[in-house]
Amino acid sequence: AVVSTQSGHYGRETKFEMKGLCVLLLIGLVGAQEKRDVIIGLPGGIYDGDLTSPEAQEAVKQVLVEFKNRASASGQLASGDVILVGDVVEVKEQVVAGQKYIITINLGVTSNAECSAAAEDGFVSSTVCSNTEDLGQHIIEVVSQPWMETKYIFGEFQDVSGPALASYWN
Repeated sequence: AVVSTQSGHYGRETKFEMKGLCVLLLIGLVGAQEKRDVIIGLPGGIYDGDLTSPEAQEAVKQVLVEFKNRASASGQLASGDVILVGDVVEVKEQVVAGQKYIITINLGVTSNAECSAAAEDGFVSSTVCSNTEDLGQHIIEVVSQPWMETKYIFGEFQDVSGPALASYWN
């Protein structure tokens, strides 16, 4: 700021500079507030995911394969059993050390002969198999880290409703 040494008061130029500075400061504060709101909403916050995104679809696919592998390894998936796959109810996402997907899915295990006959690679869709009493709702967490050697890290499996399958996961 320019100060007049003769009168000890701020000069006319200084008043305009101060007003301009105040206006710029206010604009900056408003802009920073808007930017801060956007930034605060992203890192670490859980938000609705896009079910149609290739990344979310791949995460669902990886979760299903992992469920099948764990169910087989636990000895709870009998030779005639198939995994009954229903709708993906929702996908939530969270930015962590990678992208975390919290997948709510209708899932089950059935030994129904009709379902087994229609299965491909141990999976059958609930639209093909009418044995929906074996279908329940479950929440499964997975973190995608595409830059790592192990691209997916599997987290919690929660039974929400229907037949309990968490023991197949653990």
